[in-house]
Amino acid sequence: MKRLIKNILLQISKVSFPVLYGISTFLYFIIYYIIGYRKKIVRNNLLIAFPDKTKEERLKIQKQFYRNFMDFMVELIKTFSMNEKDYDERIKFVNLEVSQQCHKEKKDIIMLIGHMFNWEWLTGISMDLSQKHSYAVYKKVANNFFDQEVHESRARFGTVPLSVKEVVRSMIKLPNDGSHVFLFVADQSPFKSRIHYELNFFNRITPAFNGYDKIARKKDYAIVYVDMVKLKRGKYEAHLKRILPDDDQFRENEIVEKFYSELEQNIKSNPSLWLWSHKRWKYTSGIDYQL
Repeated sequence: MKRLIKNILLQISKVSFPVLYGISTFLYFIIYYIIGYRKKIVRNNLLIAFPDKTKEERLKIQKQFYRNFMDFMVELIKTFSMNEKDYDERIKFVNLEVSQQCHKEKKDIIMLIGHMFNWEWLTGISMDLSQKHSYAVYKKVANNFFDQEVHESRARFGTVPLSVKEVVRSMIKLPNDGSHVFLFVADQSPFKSRIHYELNFFNRITPAFNGYDKIARKKDYAIVYVDMVKLKRGKYEAHLKRILPDDDQFRENEIVEKFYSELEQNIKSNPSLWLWSHKRWKYTSGIDYQL
């Protein structure tokens, strides 16, 4: 059965982009108007993030989010058959001088990204970086079949997938010599039992995953934020921005704070590109968890 599904998805992935986006538009009407997938969550999240916007303005963002979400889903399937030329045509990496400078400084990079569409296509960045080795840190998804397929698609152009369980061990073993990049989708919501840090995000106290902060400071990695911009369907720009400490070295959790500050500005500039359907504010400080 898995082989059959894989073959079907592979054949769908070979369909032209215009046809795939036609499918995306059809799926948008089904998901949004008929199924209403996670509408309440999206609506509540937008109200938390943009209380000063009118109901009509939030509704416009909500609808555009679902359109982008469906585009993301068909683009995810498309990755099963994309080649290097496809990536070059679909995503442009801006300010690659940051990568070159870190390489000259002989500093490995922790590259921090949010759930901004289309973060999955960032795995193609390994073809453009000055660093020889790139690793995509991933969290296993519930569906084993899709977990395996996404895992394989991430590895096709030289980006090695690393599970969250093995990433720290791997980073400790590897020399910090400017030849490695570690990509973190860093706005993950931590499990309630593993909340060790919280910060202000969209004027709401928010639990934040901070596992990368300690290893980044311990090994003196360079920190780079990736600002995602969707130019039009199937066309993205990923802007690389070096995050620097306020003093000579990063203080504890300063990297996390600056990442979320950059992410918030990224979202405000392109609000329909963030994954509003996940329960980002499901835990309340002092009620659901104690620090």
